[in-house]
Amino acid sequence: MPHFNPKALHILCLLLFLLPCRLYAQEFTQNFRALSAIYVEVGGNSDVYSINYDRVIYQREKFKTAVRVGLGTNLFFLEDDAGVYPVVPLEVMAMVGNRRKHFEGGLGYTRRLTDDPDLMQSMYFARLGFRYQVPRGGLLVRVAFTPFISPDPNSRTPGVGLIPRFGLSVGKSFR
Repeated sequence: MPHFNPKALHILCLLLFLLPCRLYAQEFTQNFRALSAIYVEVGGNSDVYSINYDRVIYQREKFKTAVRVGLGTNLFFLEDDAGVYPVVPLEVMAMVGNRRKHFEGGLGYTRRLTDDPDLMQSMYFARLGFRYQVPRGGLLVRVAFTPFISPDPNSRTPGVGLIPRFGLSVGKSFR
């Protein structure tokens, strides 16, 4: 009769027992599962408001990066504007934080699509703020200081213009 090692037999039985079972590892709880978001921003990188889409493109532990594109308008901004024109904000953002709460910083470009020579058409901006986002999807709220910097010499501001702004965003993140 062959002799079996009791330890090897114990391991073999354990493997045969676990084989049909699925094993799960813990998911890193800092990561977003809902990588996309749609939100409305009031103020911020547009003249009055913009509707935006952003997508988290990289995440590692507490650090995340995202890109954003939006569409807004100058409607209700200035009474003496000649007409309504679209505004397109683009942005790259970095986030640092735990689970739902993140500090957010970003750099971007906003283009006013107008022929009015008295208005800044190309604006660069920065973002420094706070982002609340449910990792699995749901409520998204952002509050930020978003100053515009315009090198456009044909604007109402002589030379380089610096315009301090604030923004509030509310929307939803999803997969």
